[in-house]
Amino acid sequence: MGTILDALTLKFLTKLGQLIENEVVMILSIEKDIKRLKKNLEHFSAVREDAESLAMEDRRIEAWWKNMSDVMFDVDVIIDLVMVHSQKLPRSVCCNQSMVSCFGKLLFDPQVARRIKDINDKLDEIKMNTEMFNLGRTSCQQFQVTIVDRNKTSPLDELEVVGKQIKQSADDMVQIIVSSFHENRSSVLGIQGMGGIGKTTLAQKIYNEQVIREEFQVHIWLCISQSYTEIGLLKQAIRMAGEKCDQLETKTELLPLLLDTIKGKSVFLVLDDVWKSDVWIDLLRSPFMRASNCHVLVTTRNHDVLAEMHATYTHQVNTMNYDDGLELLMKKSFHPYEQISEFKNVGYEIVKKCDGLPLAIKVVAGVLSTKRTTPEWKSIRDSKWSIHGLPEELAGSLYLSYSNLPPELKQCFLWCALLPPNFEIRRDAVSYWWVAEGFVRKEHELSMHEVAEEYYLELVRRNLLQPIPVFVDKGVSTMHDLLRSLGQFLTKDHSLFMNGQSNGALSNMRRLGISDAVEEIPSLEEHKCLRSLLLFNNKNFKSVDKDIFRKLQHIRVLVLSRTSIQNIPESLGRLVLLRLLDLSYTEINKLPDSTGSLISLEYLSLLGCRQLDSLPAGLMRLSKLSFLWLEHTAIDHVPKGIAKFQQLYGLKGVFESGTGFKLDELRCLPNIQRLWIEKLEKAAPGGDLVLKDSHNLRELGLCCTVASTQEIIRYQIDEVERIQQVYDMLIPSPSLEYIFVVAFPGTMFPGWLGSKPELTMPNLRHMHLNVCISCLELPPAGQMPHLQVFQIEGADAVESIGTEFLGRGVGSPAVFFPELELLHITRMCSLQSWSLDPGNPCDIMEGNLPQSLMPKLKRLLLVDCPKLGALPSDLLINLTRIHIEDAHELKEVVDLPAVVWLKLKNNSSLRRISSLGRLQDLLAQDCPTLDQANNLWSLRRVYMIDCMHAQEFRNCLAEEQVILFHVATDGRNIFPDETLYN
Repeated sequence: MGTILDALTLKFLTKLGQLIENEVVMILSIEKDIKRLKKNLEHFSAVREDAESLAMEDRRIEAWWKNMSDVMFDVDVIIDLVMVHSQKLPRSVCCNQSMVSCFGKLLFDPQVARRIKDINDKLDEIKMNTEMFNLGRTSCQQFQVTIVDRNKTSPLDELEVVGKQIKQSADDMVQIIVSSFHENRSSVLGIQGMGGIGKTTLAQKIYNEQVIREEFQVHIWLCISQSYTEIGLLKQAIRMAGEKCDQLETKTELLPLLLDTIKGKSVFLVLDDVWKSDVWIDLLRSPFMRASNCHVLVTTRNHDVLAEMHATYTHQVNTMNYDDGLELLMKKSFHPYEQISEFKNVGYEIVKKCDGLPLAIKVVAGVLSTKRTTPEWKSIRDSKWSIHGLPEELAGSLYLSYSNLPPELKQCFLWCALLPPNFEIRRDAVSYWWVAEGFVRKEHELSMHEVAEEYYLELVRRNLLQPIPVFVDKGVSTMHDLLRSLGQFLTKDHSLFMNGQSNGALSNMRRLGISDAVEEIPSLEEHKCLRSLLLFNNKNFKSVDKDIFRKLQHIRVLVLSRTSIQNIPESLGRLVLLRLLDLSYTEINKLPDSTGSLISLEYLSLLGCRQLDSLPAGLMRLSKLSFLWLEHTAIDHVPKGIAKFQQLYGLKGVFESGTGFKLDELRCLPNIQRLWIEKLEKAAPGGDLVLKDSHNLRELGLCCTVASTQEIIRYQIDEVERIQQVYDMLIPSPSLEYIFVVAFPGTMFPGWLGSKPELTMPNLRHMHLNVCISCLELPPAGQMPHLQVFQIEGADAVESIGTEFLGRGVGSPAVFFPELELLHITRMCSLQSWSLDPGNPCDIMEGNLPQSLMPKLKRLLLVDCPKLGALPSDLLINLTRIHIEDAHELKEVVDLPAVVWLKLKNNSSLRRISSLGRLQDLLAQDCPTLDQANNLWSLRRVYMIDCMHAQEFRNCLAEEQVILFHVATDGRNIFPDETLYN
């Protein structure tokens, strides 16, 4: 698929072609050297595709590859420096000076010409190794992203458990744990095996077993890894045990709280990926062994760890048998209904080459999922799997999956290895990082950020990123520690992730990630080539030297999120190549005035900087800014000039203020896709529709201020009318997919939302209406053809939901909510009735109504509706999952033919559940009058917590039904993990 050099060379040649025609280049007499550089790079498009693997097997080639990589980094820097400073020279600046003298004042590196010549000399020397070039090679075919509908949700597999082997192992270990529990003996059990063999999957299977959820009062899962912090582990344990500890930061404070939280309770604790036993012996053993009955399950690669922890039983995880491996390979390579029989023979041979390692099988399946013919599968089977020079656990299928990536995706994959272990990789954030690094190539009609999001989804599809199950859109993922190790090995010459144990430095370090386990932040001044510096949640990072950024002038990505830094020095303005600056949730109280000199800055996040009360005036000079995040700060004035940001893609937390920003400026932002406007109660109405030309807008948040108590601020009648006029001028463009309306104070929603929303927003998929306490009725969302998610929260004035919610429907005959999948109704304190009858007797008589009403609705969340007396009857035919909580007037749940999962919590008047013919799982808690059940023929599992009439309810069920019936009367949570039902 080509080397990373292919992606770099293409990028450089494009930029150099632009520079050759640049006036500054000609005036500075570097045109000749630039042309020579371009010619040299054209030669490097013929580098052998196997150059990277050869470098791992031959020391001489390894040195060549390292020199090549270093020079390419230097090329990137010098090209960007020339481009930045050529763009920095508007003619008006130099009207009374020669261009040369003007440029000389602005250019901070006077040796640019010398550096270009040195690079050319190095490239000439590198070219002398002719064996590394294949001059007859055609250029690598450019990778084209596959556009998928990210709004479509898909069911998630239950932990991807395949085969009888793992299920039998889980059953055996559960039996041992339960036996020890009943004997009141605390124990430590271990799961041991090599990386990628399935230790964590087995532990997850055990952790989520129903009997484990039933027997133990407290369930805690801790990911240990090699770079854990004691404070972080203690906080995670306390949170999972059900307590809060956000304000505590020391072991002295946290250990007593953990002990108090678990004391006298039965605890099931999983320690996943343990490398050293001291995490148990020196930190966790003392508090957990004081619980009344504690059982610890440990996963590790090292048998000595379990011996030191005195494990009473160790399960050795073996490789998968080939039949189970083939099942997993096919499952991960194809969609459920594809024909796969012709691939099974070659698939079986590929599984053999994976040596039965589940991770290896999954990542190879990621490669095979892009191949759709048996010859392509055979080419993968017959390709070179073994690479000498790679650590044994990283060779074979793991490297194969990397080597088959397109060059653009190789860069993105390797960059993720710079993040902390078990880090939650968010699609939106990582997309910005990749764009800032220059990895993303614009294509189709998509923006750079949209292309980057597709890169992320492609890595997920190839099983190189593992989506977290609770995020059904796969928007958050992690990287397996072996894949992360592979990425770190392949970038070891220029990138480093520093944890509490690794303090080594590289001579030409380009990227540095520092974990929260690093107590002493290393000196950074010597790393003058550094281009990315990432610190996440490291409270030890409190300050930087005032001149630090004079020495780190090549930085493009600077992430200081959740550190304790309070002041940013003025030298920040020296970072003319800086594209991304993330200061979210830091303690800064001001930005330096030099921020306005960051002429390359594209992304600035100040999210959660609660001490920050103003923005520097120079910020408005940053014409390349594409994302600005101002939410949850103390800023009370947004300067005028947002309209100058013509490339703005995302703007969150902006608001009108005095002589500053005005809503009219939004008319000048043609590329805006994500927009959140706050404090709309302060905005002045105008005559123009400010969003009418925002043809790319995908996400819109319109917010008035919400008091800290979650109660809406009360307004006078004339104020409400003025705010209504402001909303009326914010009609979104038809491209909108997500709408969030927060704390709207009017009695009727804006006309564009409350009358014919399908005309204004024909592509809308998500509608969220939060804390709109004065609105008397809901908008006619049933008319929206593509709406998938509807959420209403805190609409206190709504007393009934009826035909106004359904509207006219879609099409003829009408279908109401044709695509709706999720419906959330929460905190509706006045809601008394809910009817889904559209009022057409003919439809009811002819039996058409059930098929035309919410035909795809799968989930209903109904929480804190204390006056609601009944659910709509006989109409929600496809609804499969319901959660009802704090509905105190609700007396029965009946006639829901498709529901398979039902959770009921704190419904004080609920008495009867009837005619749910497909119901399999019932979870009930604090329902004191629930005592009747009828026609629940498919019920298999019942969990009842503090339900006074649990026995009477059980007696109503048919005697011949085989039902697992679990009852708890002491408030302990025996409910199974809900992710199992996704």
